[in-house]
Amino acid sequence: MELVHKVQLTAERLFSRFGVKSVTMDDVAKEISISKKTLYKCFRDKESLVMCTIESHMQETEQAIKDIIAVEENPIYQLYKITQYIISNQRRFSPSMMYDLKKYHPNSFQIFEKHRSSHIVNHIKQNIQLGRETGHYRHDFDAQVIAHSFSMLSFSVFESMELNSLEIPQNDLVIEIIRYHLRGISTLEGLKIVDEIDWKGKT
Repeated sequence: MELVHKVQLTAERLFSRFGVKSVTMDDVAKEISISKKTLYKCFRDKESLVMCTIESHMQETEQAIKDIIAVEENPIYQLYKITQYIISNQRRFSPSMMYDLKKYHPNSFQIFEKHRSSHIVNHIKQNIQLGRETGHYRHDFDAQVIAHSFSMLSFSVFESMELNSLEIPQNDLVIEIIRYHLRGISTLEGLKIVDEIDWKGKT
């Protein structure tokens, strides 16, 4: 299992750096100095390696979000801490990697999309519900619509190849999308907290 995990991490790093299409099983084997025969004992083919890498990443992200939610009772600080986590891990999923997933590994991409449309959207809806209960979010908007819209807007940052030609750092885009979202749904009390946070540093 230790070797399998090492292969996953190596593949994820190579996929993110060079894109999924251009990285071969031979590249992964050479990177960790094992034979292709040994590699194929861990994963039967590239498709299964890609699938496993995506699933492992989603499970890790899901657990990290749950851990943050479990200890942070303020809905705005929840999103702030989740944003910090996403920024610290976003290099693992580049736009080129997402493009290759969508084009060459549709089954893996569909799993990723399903996770976004269910787990992530649900987390956002739960955050909205919490914010309404604590008085930080308004009640005059459709939580279902906003949750899906915010999810699609957020993930577009990681999927758009146009980012490669922009001069705006990806981190700044993520931060501004979160702030845009919060300023649109927050009450006056919530806005005070949004404005108090140093989004590019510490609170």
